[in-house]
Formats: sequence, structure tokens, C-alpha cells
Amino acid sequence: QDIMPPDPSDASRHLDSISDSDRFSASPSVDLPEKTIRNIQVPASSRPKSRFGVDLREPISPPKTGRFGRWWLWIGVALALLVLGAIALLALRQTSVTVIPRSYKVSLDETTIFNAHPVLGAATGTATGTLGFTLETVVLEDSEIVPAKGVELVEEKASGTIIIYNEYSTQPVKLLKNTRFATPEGLIFRIPAEVIVPGKKGSIPGKISVTVFADAAGEKYNVGTVARFILPGLKSSPAMFSSVYASGKDAITGGFSGERPAASKQDIDAARANIRDRIHKKILETVHAKNSETTIAFVDLAYIAFESMPQTTEAEGSIKIHERARIELPVFAADNFAFAVAKSASADVENESVILKDADRLTAHLRASAEIESAIQFTLQGSAQLIWKVDARELSQAIAGRDRDAFEAIIGGFSNIEEAHARIQPFWKNSFPEDASKIRIKMIDPKPAALERQ
Repeated sequence: QDIMPPDPSDASRHLDSISDSDRFSASPSVDLPEKTIRNIQVPASSRPKSRFGVDLREPISPPKTGRFGRWWLWIGVALALLVLGAIALLALRQTSVTVIPRSYKVSLDETTIFNAHPVLGAATGTATGTLGFTLETVVLEDSEIVPAKGVELVEEKASGTIIIYNEYSTQPVKLLKNTRFATPEGLIFRIPAEVIVPGKKGSIPGKISVTVFADAAGEKYNVGTVARFILPGLKSSPAMFSSVYASGKDAITGGFSGERPAASKQDIDAARANIRDRIHKKILETVHAKNSETTIAFVDLAYIAFESMPQTTEAEGSIKIHERARIELPVFAADNFAFAVAKSASADVENESVILKDADRLTAHLRASAEIESAIQFTLQGSAQLIWKVDARELSQAIAGRDRDAFEAIIGGFSNIEEAHARIQPFWKNSFPEDASKIRIKMIDPKPAALERQ
């Protein structure tokens, strides 16, 4: 505490009085600045060192790790995450039950006759054991152009399809050949042959589709769809006159009188054949589209009527040939049809629902060639698979909250199940979840070998 540094200003003044040449030759008597603890310079060699020879005042850098060391660190982290993810996946997996439904193979031949009846709305009838169908009408048209060769004088009568209704009696009504049908404008059309209109059933009138022809040639008979035709010949019986009537099914066309370009008969016949081939392919596609999980249809049960439409004149003297096909197709509800097939094969279905797999491989044969307006009879030929339906919701509710050991007994109570396997998740649990919605039911079609039972 008693050591005081000299006044810096005195030392500097004293040094300034000494010349540069005399600074190194001065005698010891020259007063130099006094050395104190505050201005003593410590040499580098005397700096404190640790026992390992490291300067304690210098910053110590961490040891450098190699490139491979960092890679091993990241690999370890990734493996740890994978392990944790696998454990979480196992713990969160949904409990599942795999079900193989009961199945039966049916072989059909032409000895079994099926009777089907038209119904209103969706085709039903399973409850009463009858086979029902809905009648769907499809109209397809196509055309082709052929070159004209000269002209021709044409006198053609218009024609079209109408529907005759019988609201008069439960007994059929017979209409004679050339019976007249009049439009509200007074145009007369006639039927070319005798027609029997079915009787009404309750409040549902009997009906039949027929083709009518104009009373004379000419374009004035080309009319659109007529809402109501009257029968002038029934005016003497007012009750029958008001209850037996007709409506247009399509437009009435084809009436012409005069000259028009003409094509050779050979070209026209070839064009009509090509058009009908294309329409037939469209018919097959239309019927095939009806085969689904809800409906079944067979092209061999369809009533198909081709009609040659009036030709039209095109540019540059060519002629367009028109063809039209009207298809009346019985469409069956898939459940109802499968039930009828199962009953015919003596399969034990009772009130259980079944589906008919590969139904489109069956061949149907219609036993009558008339238009489909009432009940039809047909046979089926070929093999198909009957598969029982399983209510997934009912099954999941039956096993919800139950122990693993009770699963086999529960499945035994479902007569529509052939085989079932359960996997409870997480694996350490021994019972199904209490919530039925957390149980996933997976249906598997039976293997073909399992269908060879009789």
C-alpha cells in the first residue's frame, strides 16, 4: 500500500531532456522511471501452465470429431425414431375380423322354369317367394350415308308406335284390323292387324303397344308424340269410348309424297345391315350395364324390334339411311333373383339374403317370343355361385367387448359365415374393443374349391 508510482509527467520531462544519442550511454546516475508492480512486463516464458503444459489463459478448443462420428449419431437417432414409430403403430392398429361367407355352387339346365311378373317400381317379391321384374324400354338409333343414283317417285305413309289402354273392363278388349285412332287435329291412323288389349287389374289399366300407319301418304302425318288418341268407332258406347284410348309412345314419322334422290337397293341393304350390327353391339352394352350389385338383366329375355326409318337427303346428292331399335328389357332386383335361383336349386336360404356371383355367365331362354307386357317364362343354363350376405354391423356388435375365447362360439351362431379369423390390437389385449365401430370387418370371397359342395 506504501508503494506509489512516480509522477508520469516528471519522468517524461526528464526523458525529454536527454538526447537520443545519450539515452544508451547515460551513466547509472541518470534517473529512470521507477519500476513498480503496475508496470512490470511479465515474459511469456513465465506464464502459468497446467501440469499438462497447457497455457491456462488460452481458450481450450473442444476435440474435433470425425465425419463418421456424426453419421453414427444420426443413425442412432433414426433407429430410435423407427422403434418408437413401430411401437405406436402396433398400439394404434385397429382390431380386424376376416370373414369368409357361406357359399354354394348351383348348376342350372333347361328343365327348371322360372315365372316372373311385372311390378311397379323396384323389382321385389322375395317376401312372397315370387320373382318380379321392371320393364325398361330403351330406344337406340343409328344411320349411314350412301351415294344417290338418280331419283324416284315416292308415296309413303307415316308410322309410329302407340300404347292402347283399357280402363273399361277387367276383361280383354278386342280391336279389329284397321281400327281408327284419331289425333286431336283429326288425323287418322289405323292398326294393320287385330289387337287384344288386356283387361285392367284393380285401378291399373291393361295396355299394349302397337304400330299404327297413317290413313294416307304425305308429310302432314308426320307428328310428334300424341298425348291422347280417341277411337271414333267406340262413340256408340260412351263408357267404352272414354275408357279405351291410346297415347303416343314415340313421334310418328316417315310420311312423304313426291320425288327424292334414290340409291341402289344393294347399297341400301348393305347400309341397313351395318347399322343393325352397330345397334346390336349397343344393345349388348346396355344390357351388360344393368348387371350390378343391385340389378340383373339378360339380353336373351329382351324384346327387340328393329324399324327402318325414312331416309333423308343429304348434301351433294347423298342419302342417309336411318334405323331404330326399341328394346323392352326385363330387369330383376339382384336379391330377388338370387333368392329365386337358390330356391330352385334347393339351397337352404330361408329368409337369409344371398347374392348370385357370375350371373352374367348364365344363358337365359325366353319361352315366348311376344312382346313383354305381362308375366314371362324362361329357363337358365349354366353354373353360378350363391354367396350368403353377412351383416358387418351385426357381427361387430355381437363381438364388441367380448373375450377372445368367446369368438368361436359367437361365429358359430352366424349360419351365413363359413369361416372367420380375428386379430385383436394391440396384441397384448385379450378382448375386443367395447366400441363396435373400432372393429373392422373384412369380407373375402370363397375360393373356387370351396364352391364344389352339393
